[in-house]
Amino acid sequence: MKEQNDAMKLEFLMMVNDNIIVQRFFNVRDFNPKAKFSMDLYHLIRQFSNDIEYQLKMKTVVYMMDNMDEIETNPAMLETSYTDGPEHINIFVKHGDMTICHRQFNAKVYPPKVRYTVDVRPHLKNLLMSLTDIFSSKNLTLDYMGVPLTV
Repeated sequence: MKEQNDAMKLEFLMMVNDNIIVQRFFNVRDFNPKAKFSMDLYHLIRQFSNDIEYQLKMKTVVYMMDNMDEIETNPAMLETSYTDGPEHINIFVKHGDMTICHRQFNAKVYPPKVRYTVDVRPHLKNLLMSLTDIFSSKNLTLDYMGVPLTV
């Protein structure tokens, strides 16, 4: 029982506007509160975001190639404005109601059939293990070009 009390419960959340794509809770033993200021966390979330954007780009290419004839006769098929206002994919790491890390990118640049079918499952296990490692690590990069990132 003592082990569970020493673990910090964090949340990974990915959404399109207010719609949840994936939500996972994970426990971190030996939580290092300085990890939220680390370049390690920044690089991990940035790389995850870039990987998802790349996946969306490749799915868009495949979608456009598969539907080339239809797109030529009906260009409105690529219309990405099915909803009013902006659409963003948001990636969060949270502790309770407090947001530790947030990254966002525009989802409207991808066709609706692509952006609403994003699959992050292949990335989740490694991402959650890496997040756990970062938040429990004592050896973090806490400065950027000689400027300390901690408060």
